[in-house]
Amino acid sequence: MILQTHFRITDTHLDDLKRHLFPGDGLEASAIALASCNKINDQIIFLVQDILLVPHSECIRKVDYLTWPGKYIEEAIEKGEGKNLSLFLIHSHPSSLNQFSIADDESDQKVIPCIFAAYNQLHGSVIVTPEGKLTGRFYDKNLSPQYIDKFLIVGQNIELVARQSSSNVMPFSADMTQSLKNFKVGVIGASGTGSIVIENLARLGVGHLVLIDDDVIEHKNLNRILNSTIQDAKNQKAKVKVLADAINQYRSDVVLTVLDSKIGTQQAILEAATCDVLFSCVDTVSARMYVDLVGEYFLLPVFDIGVTIPTGSKNGKPFITEVCARLDYIQPHRSSLKDRKVYTPDSLRAEYLKETSPESYEKQLKEGYFKGVHEEAPSVISLNMLAASFCINEFIARTFLFRQENNSNYARTVVCLGANEVEYFREDSFISNPRINVGKGITTPLLGIPNLGGMR
Repeated sequence: MILQTHFRITDTHLDDLKRHLFPGDGLEASAIALASCNKINDQIIFLVQDILLVPHSECIRKVDYLTWPGKYIEEAIEKGEGKNLSLFLIHSHPSSLNQFSIADDESDQKVIPCIFAAYNQLHGSVIVTPEGKLTGRFYDKNLSPQYIDKFLIVGQNIELVARQSSSNVMPFSADMTQSLKNFKVGVIGASGTGSIVIENLARLGVGHLVLIDDDVIEHKNLNRILNSTIQDAKNQKAKVKVLADAINQYRSDVVLTVLDSKIGTQQAILEAATCDVLFSCVDTVSARMYVDLVGEYFLLPVFDIGVTIPTGSKNGKPFITEVCARLDYIQPHRSSLKDRKVYTPDSLRAEYLKETSPESYEKQLKEGYFKGVHEEAPSVISLNMLAASFCINEFIARTFLFRQENNSNYARTVVCLGANEVEYFREDSFISNPRINVGKGITTPLLGIPNLGGMR
């Protein structure tokens, strides 16, 4: 069986590569990427952890030819062997040739066996053009090559480069719909906001949707979960199954993976790891922590949505102080949801205590959207739709680039309907702690969390 292969890299690593590979003299240059190799179901996912730049002065560089000293490969082997990382030999094609040349083939046949002689892992090579196009392949120990199917560049923008896919796609066009068929998108949470996000993604044309939620349809949430029915509530049908069945009624070309489980399970985490983008539409801080970690470990962009209606009390009567929707865009190598105080150690601890105390936990569930006021079936679908719309348009803005300003200006969006204000926060307005697990991929225990255990 031929596996689907993905190669993920952050924008900072790619920018470093471009500056080094194209210094302005029109000659080839080289580097080495060290990446974790993750085999999940029918996919192989390479996650770049480090880049070694080979000095120009130590290479013989020409317009269409390059040789470089073996000591840098030895250095890469020394760094990669201990962590069992894959090595990718990278060089530029200043001529814009977006395919491997005969000379490249001959070079790989000489060098790759030497790397395999050092340690057994999947290793390969990548070429980069001045336009930023990437083409790559990897080898097994028998030196059988397989081309990489998708490159994902994660940063302020999201770039998915699939083999033979078109570039410079116009936003909101039929070409955008066609391009979205290359995406595998995970949505965690299929309730009020999640169901609307899922509906948007499905009708936009996303090719593969992964739906993750362990809850069932109830009568109290029929007023805000799209495509849900009275019969679904009577049958207590799983939310993800209801939404998947609805999508199948109008999409015949979509792949649906449905997981009736929490995100904090090994199966859900690994399935989310195979996606290209994650949407977090959850209502617990622990779920946000898991999504945050999946993004960091597996080099994935995350869109996290939250809606709240804070209340106060006057003369013994409750009143609404504000109506808010929040959207955070999280990059695996920059500020996290934890950095942004979306969840904290204290909130995680408090939630755990509530979960272990059924009475307190039931009270938390009943509070729902309204903080401080019990509301069994809140009429919040208009707020859900507003938040979901902001989220989907943010995804399009970062993937198909229609904004007049840099996307770094929109790391967080907060909509306050009471004050009739929309506030935007830049990425550099958040203090980011070191992301020490960027690109680690599958670890033991998974995500560094003891109760998740190792891989079976």
